[in-house]
Amino acid sequence: MTGFGAGEASAHAQPLRVELRAVNHRHLDLRVRTPSELGDLSGLVEESLRARCGRGRIEAQVLWRSPSASGSELDFERARRAYQQLTQLRDELAPGQEVPFTAVFGVPGVFASKPWQRDDVEQALRLATEQAIDALTAMRAREGEALAADIRARLALVRKSAATIEEHRPSMLESAQKRLTKRVEKLLEGSAVGLDPARLVQEAAWFAEKSDVAEELTRLASHLDEFERSLSSHGESVGRKLDFVVQEIGRELNTIGSKANDADVSRQVVELKAELERIREQVQNIL
Repeated sequence: MTGFGAGEASAHAQPLRVELRAVNHRHLDLRVRTPSELGDLSGLVEESLRARCGRGRIEAQVLWRSPSASGSELDFERARRAYQQLTQLRDELAPGQEVPFTAVFGVPGVFASKPWQRDDVEQALRLATEQAIDALTAMRAREGEALAADIRARLALVRKSAATIEEHRPSMLESAQKRLTKRVEKLLEGSAVGLDPARLVQEAAWFAEKSDVAEELTRLASHLDEFERSLSSHGESVGRKLDFVVQEIGRELNTIGSKANDADVSRQVVELKAELERIREQVQNIL
């Protein structure tokens, strides 16, 4: 499911921001970008995402400007020693010459990067990441509600078409019996050889069974009920379960289509498959 979430905390008086962008994906695919100073902390972001996000391609970006990036601090003690050493050297080599204070700035180590504590940054990073995941989850939930409403509407159409096929069952069986009768009559034309009545009944029963879609419609109704229950649940990997149920529904539709020797039923099956494909596409967006 798509979504965006951001969280922010403070580390060493510098704002630390985590931004998450998610798009649809069958599995969980994480990509984390951090400043060079926090490269070894990217695992903290991945850990939180894996714990709370089941599917989707998620891009995480950490924004933070470390104290060292905003400038360096003057080491007063080192500067004092450096200036004393410079004046001593002046007294030896050029007595009476002025030693400008700015000469201290060229001494290596006089300016040092501002230090920052790793623990403080880790805490801020975890807090900002959790906030970003909360925001992303809330946005995904709103999208999920809209998806569920759309899928339920399509399921209603599937049920309606299945009911129409059920209404055609008697006429389908009657047509099957007429086709069988015509075949038998054609076989008996001009033939003095009789047919075994018991064998004829057996063949008629087999033909009727192969033409009846009662079992497929029963299983289809069961799969639709299971789909509804799963869609209303809040467990993990709901999307994967729905994807499986959609496959089972497709199998039943294929069987009904192969058995049906009725133009109206065949048309209903085609429409059902088209609607099922739309449901399948929506299911790919569900976690």
